[in-house]
Amino acid sequence: MARTRFGRQMQGLLRFFLWAALMGLRVLSRWIPWNMGLALGGGLGAAAYLFLVKERRRTLKHLQLALGQERSPEEQRRIARESFQNLGRTFFEVLNLDRLTRDGLDRLVRVDGEEALKAAAANGRGVLFITAHIGNWELMARAVAMRYPLAVVAAPIYDRRVEKVMIGLRATHGIETLVRSRPGYLKRLIAMLRRGGIVGLLIDQDTKTDGVFVPFFHREAFTPTGAASLAYRTGASVVVGFIIREGRERHRITIDGPLDLSRTDDIERDVLEQTARFTKMIEEQVRATPEQWIWMHRRWRTGTKPRTGSKPKG
Repeated sequence: MARTRFGRQMQGLLRFFLWAALMGLRVLSRWIPWNMGLALGGGLGAAAYLFLVKERRRTLKHLQLALGQERSPEEQRRIARESFQNLGRTFFEVLNLDRLTRDGLDRLVRVDGEEALKAAAANGRGVLFITAHIGNWELMARAVAMRYPLAVVAAPIYDRRVEKVMIGLRATHGIETLVRSRPGYLKRLIAMLRRGGIVGLLIDQDTKTDGVFVPFFHREAFTPTGAASLAYRTGASVVVGFIIREGRERHRITIDGPLDLSRTDDIERDVLEQTARFTKMIEEQVRATPEQWIWMHRRWRTGTKPRTGSKPKG
């Protein structure tokens, strides 16, 4: 018992120092010119690639599983390193999003396919905006929220202090955060759709939620079904969009939709097929810009199961 209590105390202390470091970095970063901050963020990512051995090995393992037949070992190492650098730049940008005026954001971010989003919103039942951890997804949320009411679905963060910071950063830009599994989460989500707003969902991670196994880079990957289920349940329109970093500073958002979701008498099969469809679109974008995806995430953590199976509870 004493060891367990000591372990919890040390974990709590470590989390406090991480939170304090995050707050300190946020304050310091605000004095750094934007271009210099991006350079420093990229350098921080490169350092993480060198020193975070476990994450680097996992990243290279996943690249070998996904792209081993398509990319040489040298290319895989380059992609891995640039993936870490992208996260470093993203980290700086997220801490400083409130420094960007609307004009400044318009200079940094170009939107291709906004007509698709307008067509989806015209449905009047809200829009489900499906995306993935590609580029700087928080920056994309900021750009969308300038134009439409927006809420984003987020997984609970291990430290409530860090979670509060992230929720506050988004709220500054008019973005509502819907923390999955928290009281009132689904009610607030449905209310946003009924108001004709947009709900952003990232569905490219193996998380503790309802899901199915669908193909992702030649392997079965457990994938959340919330987006497809909500689409059928609410009648909301569905679009799929990504943000791509072009050079060090510029970004481009692409949006496809509204998607036509066929419906049969077998709702479970419909949800499975649409989830597989969304995942295939994500795979195509990851394949096009692999250095901008988070390869260190354990995407195939749950293991290969029958495609129609759901993740065990608990």
